[in-house]
Formats: sequence, structure tokens, C-alpha cells
Amino acid sequence: MKSGLIRFLTFAAVMGSVTFMPIYARELGILDSEIGVVVAFHSLALFLSSFIFGRASDQYGRRLFLIVGLALASVAFFLQIFAQDFWSLLGIRILVGFSLGVFPASLIAYVHESGKDLSRFSSFGSLGWALGVLIAGSIAASFAIRWVFILNAYFLFLAVLVALSIKFSEKVSLDLPKFPTRIIRKNLFLYLAILIRHSGAHMIWTFWPLFLLSLGANLFWVGVIQTINAATQFVFMFVLSGKIKYVVSTALGLLMSGITFFSFTFASNFWQIIPTQIILGVSWALMYVGGLRFLMDRNIEKATVSGLFDSVLSLSSIIGPFLAAIVIALDGYRSIMYLASFLAFVSFLLFWISEKGRRGFSYSLINEGF
Repeated sequence: MKSGLIRFLTFAAVMGSVTFMPIYARELGILDSEIGVVVAFHSLALFLSSFIFGRASDQYGRRLFLIVGLALASVAFFLQIFAQDFWSLLGIRILVGFSLGVFPASLIAYVHESGKDLSRFSSFGSLGWALGVLIAGSIAASFAIRWVFILNAYFLFLAVLVALSIKFSEKVSLDLPKFPTRIIRKNLFLYLAILIRHSGAHMIWTFWPLFLLSLGANLFWVGVIQTINAATQFVFMFVLSGKIKYVVSTALGLLMSGITFFSFTFASNFWQIIPTQIILGVSWALMYVGGLRFLMDRNIEKATVSGLFDSVLSLSSIIGPFLAAIVIALDGYRSIMYLASFLAFVSFLLFWISEKGRRGFSYSLINEGF
């Protein structure tokens, strides 16, 4: 499946870069507070780009934005090796964020319109994450982190070649307003729940590699721990998650996220983090696939709602790092995890109560068919 291969390659590139970026920044002499700023502005660029190009894909077709976005991302990822200080890294990461927002909505819309299974398609991203981070960890430990970015750029170049071989159906052209207020309002509670949960998650992920190092992990084990999370996602998405109704899937993912984030606070060494990654992988698989199916089944503007979904994820990665930069000064890494857990529980309650109100007071996990 060519779309699955593109998903695999792009996630291998993105997650390999994301995992080791904080450590790379530290090597350049960048402060923790400045790392939070870099992550936030990268996410701001991704947020704006996802919003703009998701809507554009529904108006002008899928192929152009898929190919151009992947090509631009390949160049941007390669440029990361030339970063020397805070300002150069900030500029390059903004370009990376912008490029990464150009193509995902087009690819997801193409998959849904082609009648392919969104769960299995999404699973290839998790497989790419697993193998990409494992390979990146080996390279970073054996050579230097800059070589990880070169590998990432090569993965994205291969994705361009695959995209060029895809045959697209007739161009999609929907009449959409400049700002999709109606679409946002229709899906508001899902978007809000994802925003709250993932803002908390990005508080953790901003400093996650540094937290693992503080528990005694080395660069190789940072990669292994990320790989366990991603491998769990792949197996669960590929085998099970598409069989669970999407409202229940999303709600369980949000609830399990809160439990998992709280469990991180009990770790005294990196070995104790490993079992939690399995629960984390299941929770993300449930939430992500459930959320995507929720949007695809309830809306005809496939790329627009998908682009907004990516924009929400990106907005959360703007809010999260800024919150983390403030909270980490109060009580270190664990204070971040307490707040992230609380936010995940709030997101679960918001989403479940909104769906319960929409379907009636008697609505529950059991009568939904779980």
C-alpha cells in the first residue's frame, strides 16, 4: 500500500527528529526554557500550515500538496544539520514545522476516499515511528545526532518518490468559506478534548528525553523506550482498534492517557518507564484512530477536518511547551506529569459528557457496544 509506505517513511523521519531534538539543542548550548520556545514556534508553524493546506486540499486537489509538502520537508530536515545556536535552530525548526503541515491532510483524505482502512493506514505511522526512532537511537549513540537528521531527510525523499507513483482520482473541489466556523462548531468538543489532552502530553514530551537521561538512560535506551510505545501502537492499530466504535475508542484513549501520565511520576529509573509505554501506545492508538474515524464519518470536508485535527495537535504542542517551561521551575519533571494527567482526565470528561448529552442521558460505554 503506497499510502501506508509514505506514512511509514514520514513518521520514521519526524519521530526520529523529535526524539533527539532536545538533546541536540542541549549540545548546542541552548537552555531548557529556550528549547520550549523552539518547540512552540515549530508547532505554531505546523498549526498554521495544517489549517491552510487542509482547506486548500479540499478546494484544489490532493496530489500537488502531497508531493510539494514532502519535498519541502526533505529539504527542511536536512538543513537541521547546519544549526549552530538558538536563533538558527529556531528558524530551521519553523521551516520544518511549516513543511510538515502541507501534506498530511491530503494523504489522509486520499486514503479515506480510496476506501482504505484508516486504522491500518495509521498503524504504518506507528511502525515508522518504532523503527525510525530505534535506528535514530543507534545512529545517535554510535556517531552523532546530526546524522539522524540526514537519515530523516533521506526518508522523506523516498516518500516523494512513492507519492509521484500514486494515481489520484478526479480533483476534489468543495466550496468552503475562508474560515470554517461551521465545521469547527460541529466538531468542537472533540477538538477541545484533543487540545486539552495533548497540551498536557506535550508538556511531558518537551523534556521527555532529558527526563529519561535523568533516570539513567543513554541515547540508545531513549530510542528503545520510544520504540516500545510506537510498536504497541502499530500492533493495536493494525489488529484491534478499528473494531471498536469510534466514540468509545476516543474516550478510552483520553482516560487511559490520564492514568499513564500519572504512572510516570512513580519511576525511579528508566527500566520502570518501559511497561508504561505499552499502556501509552494503546491509549494513543485508541484516541488517534477514534478521533480520525469520528471526523471522517461525520463530515464531507475530509481534508479540512483532518487538517484542523492536525492543527489542534499542533496548537497543543504550542501551549504544552510554554506551560512546561513555567511548571518545570516549580518542582521539576514530575510536576509536569501531574498536571498533564489532570488535563487528560478533564479532556475525557469533556468529550464523554458532550457525547452523552448529544445521544441522551442513558448513553454509556456498555450500551455503546464496547
